[in-house]
Amino acid sequence: MARIELTFDAADDLVRAFEGGRFPDTGSLPSLFVGDLGPAIELALQSKAERFPHINVCLTSEEPDCQFFLSALLDGSAFWFSGGRTSGFLRTTYNLLSESPNTARTDFLIAVKAAAEKAGFHADTARSFAAAIREMESNIFEHSSHATSGILAFSVNKSRFEFIVADAGLGVLATLREAPEYQSLSDHGEALQTTLQRGASRHGLSANRGNGFNELFVGLANLNADLRFRSGDHALTISGGSPSTKVSMLSQHGHFQGFLMSARCRV
Repeated sequence: MARIELTFDAADDLVRAFEGGRFPDTGSLPSLFVGDLGPAIELALQSKAERFPHINVCLTSEEPDCQFFLSALLDGSAFWFSGGRTSGFLRTTYNLLSESPNTARTDFLIAVKAAAEKAGFHADTARSFAAAIREMESNIFEHSSHATSGILAFSVNKSRFEFIVADAGLGVLATLREAPEYQSLSDHGEALQTTLQRGASRHGLSANRGNGFNELFVGLANLNADLRFRSGDHALTISGGSPSTKVSMLSQHGHFQGFLMSARCRV
């Protein structure tokens, strides 16, 4: 059995291959070695949408915490933390729990900040990561029309901090098209580029909404962070070591229902 690293490109290739009938049985599936969590979460959402149903057969990791993360993720757990709280996730179904939703969210964001500081980030930067996740979470409830499909996740590895916010909702294109000035949009890639602009939202430019997401994006871009946005049949990546060397690239992929943001930040 082939063993390959699970990257975003590999995840997309697997979905395309499965839909093309290249995996007639689970014995023909490759072994997917998980490093970064973003691709695993994207593939898990594709699996839930039945675009790659055999994910539980092939994901593996040499890191025990990562393996436990994957098991909890695929088992449908509402939340999970590693023993040292260096990684974890929280599904937005916590709003349906009998306990106070604010308690679950607050506990998760405290863990995010502590983990980022443990990785070597300044307390202010760690706080900004937690604020970014909170802003993205609010977008799930406000814009996705499928609020309970969301997941918030983080992980630290040496001097790197990774976080992911994703949902299986309407996606960026359908959401923006609710505003009159964006009804002519017909391309998921153009929609991704539009949503990063100041004031862009389904409420329209005149509502002066959508600024929080723009400020979040600018703030993360100014850090040593690689960003990835995924919706529909496109992905937008922004990478580079400093604001002056950031490179933006738009690429076309297989369909992904909803919206995913992944950030990998280095000290």
